[in-house]
Amino acid sequence: MKAQKAVACIFAGLLTAVPVRLLCADKAAANVTELVAVSISREIAAADGTFTATVYLDELPETGLCAMDFAIAYDPTVLSISDVELLYDTGADDAEAAVNPDLEGTVFVHENTGSEIRIRWATALKNADYWLQEERAFFTISGTVDPTVPPNSCSALCLVPASRETYEGSGVINTLIVAGYVDEDGNTFNCDTALTDGVVWTPSDESGATTLGDVNLDGAVTVSDAVELHKLVNEEQALGAAAYANADLESDGMFTVNDVTLILQSLYEQAENTETEQP
Repeated sequence: MKAQKAVACIFAGLLTAVPVRLLCADKAAANVTELVAVSISREIAAADGTFTATVYLDELPETGLCAMDFAIAYDPTVLSISDVELLYDTGADDAEAAVNPDLEGTVFVHENTGSEIRIRWATALKNADYWLQEERAFFTISGTVDPTVPPNSCSALCLVPASRETYEGSGVINTLIVAGYVDEDGNTFNCDTALTDGVVWTPSDESGATTLGDVNLDGAVTVSDAVELHKLVNEEQALGAAAYANADLESDGMFTVNDVTLILQSLYEQAENTETEQP
């Protein structure tokens, strides 16, 4: 119970804490705000509509974090979320459970409201070795895309503040993403956040012949394929497995401007050969 109260106090403090300023001798650098960067991967649903997206901790303060609270908003008419799996185990859960078995499973908590996944990671342990210290994959969310969604459509996974009361009975809806820590004196600090939303794409229609360069799977290689590939390179659309295979002209497992150039170069050479063959 003491640990749970301590966590509640930490969150109460973080919700009112000013952004952290780096402690340094350089006055100009003293105005730099500590940053926590979080991102969600961009994924293509499988043929059966299932998908798994990964949430990453891309940047953390040197102190690490003892608390995070945010949500992932999604469109329930398009996506159904069925599972959340923690990938980053700091050992905090086991350490707290060793002191009080009732605390087992309380460090990482998630709740699906039907339109957002609320995420809370927190520990009252003062030992920072049990905090979030590593810039790595944090957890995954899995689900399915509604079968009525048209091919090559996308639906966003947005990092947002959890839409709950700041504290029970306050009547005030939270508007902050919590990403903070507590110093040795018990002071709470909430870091600024840089957020990169994710996307779930539905696969494109893979009917049609399979030919290298035929990105739109219409049975021919034309300028339209170069345009479609350029959209893929710019992450403006997703493709299915057959289209991906056709798009990888360099056979290096990546999609770059070089692949687009190869299509255009091939079309140019074909046009030149046609002109040469004409009498």
